[in-house]
Amino acid sequence: MNPVLVVVAVAAGLLGAGYLAFQYLPSSKLDEPAATEQTEKTKMVDAAGATVNPLSKHIEVTGFRIREDKNQRVTVQIVIVNHSAADIAGLEMQVGLYAKGNLVVDFPVKVKNLGPFEVAQGTGQATTKLRAYEIPDWQFLTAKVTITAP
Repeated sequence: MNPVLVVVAVAAGLLGAGYLAFQYLPSSKLDEPAATEQTEKTKMVDAAGATVNPLSKHIEVTGFRIREDKNQRVTVQIVIVNHSAADIAGLEMQVGLYAKGNLVVDFPVKVKNLGPFEVAQGTGQATTKLRAYEIPDWQFLTAKVTITAP
């Protein structure tokens, strides 16, 4: 077989495969910013239709320590992480701790100032009928945070 004919056939095959891949495979990374912008707009409303604070995606609540004071009231100590470059002043939130999808404790937390990429400690009095020793250990709890201010 003629070598020139082989080169032309291989080149035509590669160009055809490239064209088919470009036409029929999922869209490339060039289309993602528009899709991300649309997703960001829809994230401002939760599944129930309630508005969500834009800071919610930057705040993480972790490190739960549950104890009782001398009056047998359950107190929860948490670590609050600011993953944004913004300084957040007057942060108020309602934190719910869940075990296996069920609400275990619910409490408000206030932080006066949380700097960019900073960590702060928060404490809240929990509303629960359980005693501290009846609440699952920290590794079995997940937090749901609702930011109420700013």
